[in-house]
Amino acid sequence: MNRINIRKLVMSALLATISLTLFLLESMIPPVVPIPGVKIGLAYLPVMLVMFMGGKWKIYDAVLVLFVRVILSALISGNLVSVYFSVSGGLLSVLVMSLTKLTIKHKWAVIPAGVFSATAHNIGQLAAAMTLYSVTVWAYLPYLLISAVLTGLFSGFVIYQLIKKEIRVIKNLKNI
Repeated sequence: MNRINIRKLVMSALLATISLTLFLLESMIPPVVPIPGVKIGLAYLPVMLVMFMGGKWKIYDAVLVLFVRVILSALISGNLVSVYFSVSGGLLSVLVMSLTKLTIKHKWAVIPAGVFSATAHNIGQLAAAMTLYSVTVWAYLPYLLISAVLTGLFSGFVIYQLIKKEIRVIKNLKNI
């Protein structure tokens, strides 16, 4: 591996660690609503950052950060079934995020991408839940869609603020 690839690998590991830390912090927050699956989605902030940062970062880098975080969070929490739900929702989320990025060519595309990807994440998780439980899990969809819009707007706005200002850390990270 050349120097650039090693730096990118190390930064990917750091971003996955940040994602894992945000996941753990979020798991300590008591549920705001009594609906299973409703979360803020803090762990997806580093994934969205990788996707929308630009430079030499590509979709497979975002998927790498996502997979590392999913595997480590399942091992730490002891809930290996969560890998199935997280990968189902996460891959669909990243796919929709990348399609939004390809469709809307402005920095602010991250805001609708946040909403669309949060919605896709919930749909992916419900599809996974349906295969393990029953089709009745789709009754949660209206509530999850409302939460997806709110949390997706929050996530999109946070990442938009980071990439809009192009602080020195983001500039350096972008060109790794």
